[in-house]
Amino acid sequence: MLWMRLARILFCAILFSPVSLLGQQADSLPLSRIDIPIQVNLKPIYRLAEKAVDTVFTSPQYPDGWVQADCATRYKYQFRRSPLQLRMQGSSMDLSFTGYYKIAGATRLCSGSTVLSPWTPSCTCGFDEAERKVTIGFTSNFHLRPDYVLQTKIIRKEPVAHDKCEVCFWGQDVTKAVLDGLKKELDLSRKAMEDSFGTFPLRPFLQKAWNLLNEPYPIPGVGIFSLTPKSLHMQNLNAQNDLLNITIGITAAPVVQFEKAARHTTPLPNLTPATPSGGFTVYLDAALSYDSLGQVINGYMAGKRFDVSEGLFAKHIVVKEVTVAGNAEGNLLLKVDFTGS
Repeated sequence: MLWMRLARILFCAILFSPVSLLGQQADSLPLSRIDIPIQVNLKPIYRLAEKAVDTVFTSPQYPDGWVQADCATRYKYQFRRSPLQLRMQGSSMDLSFTGYYKIAGATRLCSGSTVLSPWTPSCTCGFDEAERKVTIGFTSNFHLRPDYVLQTKIIRKEPVAHDKCEVCFWGQDVTKAVLDGLKKELDLSRKAMEDSFGTFPLRPFLQKAWNLLNEPYPIPGVGIFSLTPKSLHMQNLNAQNDLLNITIGITAAPVVQFEKAARHTTPLPNLTPATPSGGFTVYLDAALSYDSLGQVINGYMAGKRFDVSEGLFAKHIVVKEVTVAGNAEGNLLLKVDFTGS
């Protein structure tokens, strides 16, 4: 039993030795690589988008107020939408919905800004009959640049009218005019979205995460673990229906040591174009001093009593101290001081 315990001490010492049995220096270890596949359920995000976008849009002070485009024209409208239809495929997202609208307008004769007649009776579309329908949509393409800028390009789809909008007793078809006005509003919305979200820098947020990866973490009974990240790589975003798939990879030089090293913070490097291989390959550098290793071993062994029985004789051994050292050839030396009977 005594020799088995001493063998365990020797095994621990070899395991944590800064020089391997083959004589390979720890700093010659290849970099470790970890690829982490992440799958995100997009349905909760879709629900948030549904709640964030208004369902009804009206002209100012509707239904009593009018919008006066010029001296001779005034109108008011109500527009409501169906639930949003969101769908992602690859790195593109389609957003579409059906709009239901009704509009009322009136005209009068003017000469410049001089009024020559009263307003005509209101001409309506969608008030006394079914609301008119139009399908509206946008396509957004996402791309994450190596400098961690998320680039978004938004394309407006052509609105598709399902019903004509005819007003006044002569049945004037104003569908095209309505769609032309709608496209102008949609183009303004598209530009506003691109101005706000077209280029979104992620580096400030990822730098904080990178700093955390550089933090040393104590492992009780073992030592101080440092991941020492070197680079990041990410596979292009790939979505299928309601699931978004991302693979994030980290290249690092992990190390375990007994003495806490000074905090070392590095700037976040640009993304590398490496293709993820899946899984992980880890090479651990255990750079531990002999004194620190001796302290850990003594914490387990100093003062331990081992009873040894050989026939009629009962003997015991008490470990006083274990000293760990190394010689010039890179061999590990163990010295055990003990007493006993």
